[in-house]
Amino acid sequence: MMHAYNKYYLDDMMSAMGAMFDYAVNACGHGMEMFHSRFLASGVAGQIEMRNPRYLSGLSGIEMAQEVLGKTGGVMSEPNDYVIDQGSAEYWTGWMLAYLQWYLNVSFSVLQQRGMGISELYSNYGTLHEADLSKALEIVRDRLVESYKKNNPLRAARKNAGLTQEELASLTGSSLSAIRAYEQGQLSISNAAAESVLKICQEIGCSLSSILSVAN
Repeated sequence: MMHAYNKYYLDDMMSAMGAMFDYAVNACGHGMEMFHSRFLASGVAGQIEMRNPRYLSGLSGIEMAQEVLGKTGGVMSEPNDYVIDQGSAEYWTGWMLAYLQWYLNVSFSVLQQRGMGISELYSNYGTLHEADLSKALEIVRDRLVESYKKNNPLRAARKNAGLTQEELASLTGSSLSAIRAYEQGQLSISNAAAESVLKICQEIGCSLSSILSVAN
């Protein structure tokens, strides 16, 4: 599996994101969901996804939080007023979110869409924070797969078009097994031939982005 960026940056990124969420929530008083929304909207998340070295290892967690809040109009506290609590639920949530984004090589928005965003991680702190990282990852991946199966965009678009899997396969020239595998998350439709994906989109009346955005 290809990860989001060089592992050399991972420890710094996990520590920074853990500190960012701990500072934003416990020092600045922002709710986890609201700050996460600011994080996505600020462009900071996108810079991490684009492997910008300044964001992977050049900023502290407090500096990153201040940039997020500064770009989105949030209230900030002085950095010297708060000592990062590496044992807090907020720190662990940011730390784990950074690891998931790196390991799965998907955007933070995709993690949210697949049912393992900030709220889900935060609510599972009690059961996962003492688990070995590999065990926590296994549990999270299982939940992501189950969520993807339930909320698969291809399945939803096919049903909205009033087609069965068999009918879609026949209309597009795709194999029935491939259609089933795409909908169950066993195969990524993003790896299918462009012509096949275009035919599927034409038959079910959806855009490419709607079925590819969570297929990585």
